[in-house]
Amino acid sequence: MWNYSFVLPDFIILYVFAIYYFAQPRIPIKLNRSFLKLMIADCAVILSDTVASLALENAGFFSTFTLRSLNSVYFMLFILRSFYFFVFTENVFGLRYRRKSPIYISTYIVFFVFELFAIANFFFDTIFSISEEGVYSRAAFYNVIYLSSFLFLFLSFFSIALYRKKLSLYSNLSLVAFNLVLLIGYISRICFPKYIIMNLFSLTAIIIIFLAFENPVLYLASKVNAFNKKALYAVFDEIDEKKQPLVLGFKIKNYNEIREIYGSLQTDKGISLIIQYIIKTYPDLMRFYLHDGRFVLMGKSTCSSENLMNEIAERFKKSWCTGKDVDIYLEPKFVQLDSEISFANPEKLLNAIFAALKKAESMDESNIIINSDTLESIEDNTRIKRCMEKAVENNAVEMFLQPLMDSRNFKLIGAEALARIRDEEGNLIPPIKFIPLAEKNGRINALGEQMFEKACKFIHDNDIKRMGLSWINVNLSPVQFLRSDLNRHFLKIIQKYDVSPELIHLEITEESMIDYTLLQKQIQTMRNSGFQFVLDDYGSGYSNVSRLKRCPFINIKLDMDLVRDYEKSRDNLLPMLVETFKQMRFTVTAEGIETREMVDSLTRIGCDYLQGYYFSKPLPAEEFAKTYGNI
Repeated sequence: MWNYSFVLPDFIILYVFAIYYFAQPRIPIKLNRSFLKLMIADCAVILSDTVASLALENAGFFSTFTLRSLNSVYFMLFILRSFYFFVFTENVFGLRYRRKSPIYISTYIVFFVFELFAIANFFFDTIFSISEEGVYSRAAFYNVIYLSSFLFLFLSFFSIALYRKKLSLYSNLSLVAFNLVLLIGYISRICFPKYIIMNLFSLTAIIIIFLAFENPVLYLASKVNAFNKKALYAVFDEIDEKKQPLVLGFKIKNYNEIREIYGSLQTDKGISLIIQYIIKTYPDLMRFYLHDGRFVLMGKSTCSSENLMNEIAERFKKSWCTGKDVDIYLEPKFVQLDSEISFANPEKLLNAIFAALKKAESMDESNIIINSDTLESIEDNTRIKRCMEKAVENNAVEMFLQPLMDSRNFKLIGAEALARIRDEEGNLIPPIKFIPLAEKNGRINALGEQMFEKACKFIHDNDIKRMGLSWINVNLSPVQFLRSDLNRHFLKIIQKYDVSPELIHLEITEESMIDYTLLQKQIQTMRNSGFQFVLDDYGSGYSNVSRLKRCPFINIKLDMDLVRDYEKSRDNLLPMLVETFKQMRFTVTAEGIETREMVDSLTRIGCDYLQGYYFSKPLPAEEFAKTYGNI
């Protein structure tokens, strides 16, 4: 009656997948649990389908109730499997937050209603009927099994369409693929009822799920027996704030230098030894390795994070033997969570842990404690980042201008263009907060280009000679300065506004001078186009006077901290430095001028230009034009 040719291969393949799946470590998240349920349900459906079909073919050996029971169980499992495919789709999107929502509750109610039809078949002819002679036939509500399957598929496709932006294109395509395979399977079952073929399509869908979402390798750090960052995100995404787990992070101090000294092979062995120690000593804790010597431990533990930290720190006082006569000594820096910390927003908390682990590398303290202030700072950074991105996308970065005064007559000689953005309430956000964020996420190039263009537009639209303005300084970030096409982009803007490049002085910091060869090449290329360069914030970084001698700067701007230190001590260092610059034929600008005394002292030691609040705070471009255009 029925064709069983697909059953044995289905069982074998499913069995192989199960062995491989259980042989690897797995993180305890809903997605994994729902996949496990799905595999069990699929195995049960294949088994019950085969047993029920064989029983019907040999109906003379079984009672009517037995035949009815076997087929009722099969249809119950069939509906359950369809439902689990839908549940898995939802878990991929992390829709557990819908647990108390009316839609989520309604879905379960619908599932139980469909199951009632199958359960009722133990006693009534709802989905199928079996005569006294053991003849099987469809009943009035047989199509309920297809209705349930198509309904859950519809809900799956609806979820994919609704929440597709939460996932990558690959993940979305994988979800569509396995649900599409199921759709074809259900249609095939309708068209070829005598073939037990639906299980093959279900198995194909499970294979797609495994490869795209459930392969344990996706969650394992390479070369070590620990979970990776993706796994940590998945676990944190399901933290129950009422059951706060133990979380402890630590970073190997000077990891990159250690890797250079000992080599990658020995360092990787050292990392593996640390993981093995954690597995052996704390088997109940999940261990995550985030690369670059960063670890996170998480789970239930009988000891506090403080005790755990002390125990691990004690172990690190000993060496890690990575080979014959090869001992590596490592020092950890810990990241702890304050006992009062809330797990209500796990994503924010995880971002704080990542930020703290990065910060730990540059701090002298042995540990960092994440508290409510840390989370508030992370939230503030997120808000600023959002405002910055919006401003850049909408060309809404504002240009403020701060005057540079000639120290000989205290008249306007130049101005520095400064970027400003506003928050949702229209308040200005300090550049020290949004510029580093722009450099990290790559927005600094667009932001810097907007500022350059607005400076050119200001020169084009205003009579700068009447103002006494000879040039405008525009800042270049180190990231922006690395662009090989920077000269070409700026020339296009210069030509667009018909502005002479000599009117734009480009400010770069000492940080840009790390790659000296690139520095000289970039400056020379742009000088050939007419641009001139200023070294900004001299004294804030790795200052090197001898190297400056070979750089074609026209002006050196003294960092305001250097200027303020001179005002406090009045030693000979700064006067000698200014004199050296003058002998090297650089003009000198002093920043941070706030008092008349500073004006007099910096003028006396030879500074050519002065900039600071004593003369004017940075003004919006329109206000600057009105203030100095009427002079």
